[in-house]
Amino acid sequence: MAEEKIVDTEEILKSLFEKETAVKGKFLEDVSYVHENVQQGKFSRRDYLCDDLYRYLEQVDPESGKAPMPGRNVVLDGEDLDADFLSLNEILSLENAPLGKWPAKTGNTVWQQIDVNLSVAKGEGVAFEETGRLVAAKEKTEADKVAVLKELLAGNVVERAVLLANYDKPDDAFEGFKFYHGEETNNAYAEYPSKWYMLRNDALNNYSMMLSSDDCVALEKLCKDLKDHEKTLGRLAATLGSDAERKAFYEKVLLPEVEEFRKVDVAGDRLPKYAKAREAFLAQLKVVQDLQAELGGLQKAFLKNYKEEKLAQKNLKEAEAAIEHCKREIENAENTKKPLMEQRDKHNADHEELLQHLEEVGAAAQQAKNEWTKYNDVIRTGFDKERELRASVNPMMKILQKKKYDAVLEQADQCSKEAIEAQEKAPAAEKKMKELAGQYQELTEVQETIRNNQTTVTDKITKLTKAINAAKQQMTLKEEEREQAKFHLEAVEKERKELLEKWSKEKGEDQRILLDLDFVKELLSKDAKVSEKRVAQNPWFSQKYEKEREKLFTLAVELHHAFVGASECCNANLATLAQVWGYWKKGKEKIDFHQADREETAPILWQTLFLFVPMIAVDLPNVGELFADAKKTGLIGLLALDNADATAPQKLIGAIYRSRKAVAFKK
Repeated sequence: MAEEKIVDTEEILKSLFEKETAVKGKFLEDVSYVHENVQQGKFSRRDYLCDDLYRYLEQVDPESGKAPMPGRNVVLDGEDLDADFLSLNEILSLENAPLGKWPAKTGNTVWQQIDVNLSVAKGEGVAFEETGRLVAAKEKTEADKVAVLKELLAGNVVERAVLLANYDKPDDAFEGFKFYHGEETNNAYAEYPSKWYMLRNDALNNYSMMLSSDDCVALEKLCKDLKDHEKTLGRLAATLGSDAERKAFYEKVLLPEVEEFRKVDVAGDRLPKYAKAREAFLAQLKVVQDLQAELGGLQKAFLKNYKEEKLAQKNLKEAEAAIEHCKREIENAENTKKPLMEQRDKHNADHEELLQHLEEVGAAAQQAKNEWTKYNDVIRTGFDKERELRASVNPMMKILQKKKYDAVLEQADQCSKEAIEAQEKAPAAEKKMKELAGQYQELTEVQETIRNNQTTVTDKITKLTKAINAAKQQMTLKEEEREQAKFHLEAVEKERKELLEKWSKEKGEDQRILLDLDFVKELLSKDAKVSEKRVAQNPWFSQKYEKEREKLFTLAVELHHAFVGASECCNANLATLAQVWGYWKKGKEKIDFHQADREETAPILWQTLFLFVPMIAVDLPNVGELFADAKKTGLIGLLALDNADATAPQKLIGAIYRSRKAVAFKK
């Protein structure tokens, strides 16, 4: 038996650390940090993507330093269409799709929607549990990746806007804290700001997004299309990998925003603007949610109908199989019972015949016994009588009463004669008596055997009769179940016709693609033309629903801008972040933050930046440098990794452990 390979994550991290140390790589600090925390047991598998990171590292080949591309996805092989159908219906359920939709002329393909739904992981079904928090996307072309990124970004912006809209005033979402080591009043580092602010609801941080790749050119291409929409949609993405990119972002975007905020009357201008954006968003959210409930209701009805049909068919099949089984049981029992009945009849006849014979032998035996007893009695009484009679006479009587004397002796001789005759006949009578008694005993033993056989056969017949009756009762029950299943199946088929009639009434913008077994069969067809037709369709989504989701996304972007624009806490954190970066100076001097304050505030400041710009793009070599002071797990809501399968493990570690969910694009 082959020995099971024991994977030592610490040893793998150590080898990666040594490789980075040898070349003084940019990933050294993150690899060292993770290695140290794994050694100390501080990285719990329960923390965000830590379990996926452990699983990924456990697959690293120590010699080559490579590992299979991380991430899982739902496998549809077409071998079990029913299972594929249920899996697709679960994943593509409207309630598992993002509420927001990126404005586009064409809808998503099936595979794109699958990747999007799995990545946002709103669902809690089997498919989402098996997939986990790190999803391997199927998209290979740049256009497909961009399409998925747009949908993920739109979905995150809307989901976070839902949470932001819970606040009447943006600053209610924050809680303020003082610095520890600043030289200004109250330990601040500059006149403004005097505090840093943390979001009260950590769930808001689930929807930040980072795009990363080892290929800077590929990263820029993916970001370009997103940035091109900022003229119509507003601020959505920023590339912050290099110092030049961060400085440009600071000068062109961040600084103007912070300075403008300090000039305006927030209460008189920006709070009303936020209230208006919030009201518009909530109104559109209701439209989308109502549509989702309506469209999702029909989808659920179809799925429920399908499951009930399968259940009815299963019950019908099981009932019919049970009926056939009962019939076979009855037939087998009857066939087994028939020869037993014949045996019982024969035993009964034999017993009757034996009883008659037994009676005759018994009577003869009794007669022989009586005769033998009579002879014994004659022998016993005859000789006794003879002695008594002979003793009753004497010589004087012979002289005086000769007649009487002779009569007594004659009587004694007769008794003796009778006794002698009885002695002669008794042995024969005894022999006959014993022979008949022996015959009677033998017949009695035969009778016992026959009775035992009768009991055995009768017991078998009784058991078979009970089994037959039980099988008949079971068959009656199963026949009732069969009729119920048939009735249920008819009702399900009728309901499906009604659903299809309702579905057929959907016209124009309300029309949708039905996800049924035919759709799944054609989607997984080996015929490219058949498959491509289905791939291009996205079931359950109507044009009307897509348009309303697009409107909701646009309003969610506006809500984000209004929220940040009306929040003093956001502005303070953005100003502090600029100071930490070293661009916002006190006079001409760079503000030097104490390491303790940097490490405590950096994660919070980054999470505030994600409110300001929902997605940042960072090439993997710069992730460790950019987030040097933000090493906490779960800093980033959703990580999108490009060409992850072609990237060395040490390059991915820093991005993965800092994220809560991830989608990894295959090359």
